[in-house]
Amino acid sequence: MKQRFSPVKSIKTLIYDLHNKFIIILMNWENIVGKSNSKTMMPVELKQKTLEIAVPNNMVLSVASKFTAVIVKKANLALQNEEVSRIKFEIKPEFFKKAKKGKTETVKNVPEVSKEEIAQKKQELIDKFGLSEKTAETAAEIELLNIKRGQNEQ
Repeated sequence: MKQRFSPVKSIKTLIYDLHNKFIIILMNWENIVGKSNSKTMMPVELKQKTLEIAVPNNMVLSVASKFTAVIVKKANLALQNEEVSRIKFEIKPEFFKKAKKGKTETVKNVPEVSKEEIAQKKQELIDKFGLSEKTAETAAEIELLNIKRGQNEQ
């Protein structure tokens, strides 16, 4: 039994079947809706000249629906033919899962200063400048932290 294969007459015939039209839309999606919108709008299906687009929520839906005519025009430009005449938006938050954040290591930015170091520096500042107890303690902490930060950076 001989199997017959029908050769594709032209590349245009191959490209313009319904499935491949949708692939063209997918490949040009960022150009059709813009870079930032391509992250919040996703083409789902092209059927009977209606392009179904998924959006994550009502807010995106209300904004995106204002640009329906522009999307139709740019989709048809990408397809080089009048293949899209209508847009249907559907809210599908499951299509827009947020990336899970990995565990991050906590880095200590503030070096530790012992109570003894603070008390000693505080007394020096009181003796040298006649500062009040609270002012001398705060100044001592700041000065010691700056010294330790400088040592850590070297």
